Amino acid sequence: MIVCICRAVSDRAIRAARDGGARSVEAIGVATGAGTCCGCCRGSIARILAEPRPVPACAASRADAPSETVPLRAAADRLKTP
Repeated sequence: MIVCICRAVSDRAIRAARDGGARSVEAIGVATGAGTCCGCCRGSIARILAEPRPVPACAASRADAPSETVPLRAAADRLKTP
């Protein structure tokens, strides 16, 4: 859905900017242009920023996995071709 009509910025683009490190409405504006023209969408941007972020499936599955105990040097040596 388009959140910022002036700059044609979608909610997906805003979430991607948030996930990329933008933590304020102003930072979203720098990253996407949203909220930098008329300002009507700034409240919607703030609501998107306040949404709980889902835990990626790969992170959830790794939380239950046993920790890797192979030292980095040993792992790097395995990758070398003889």
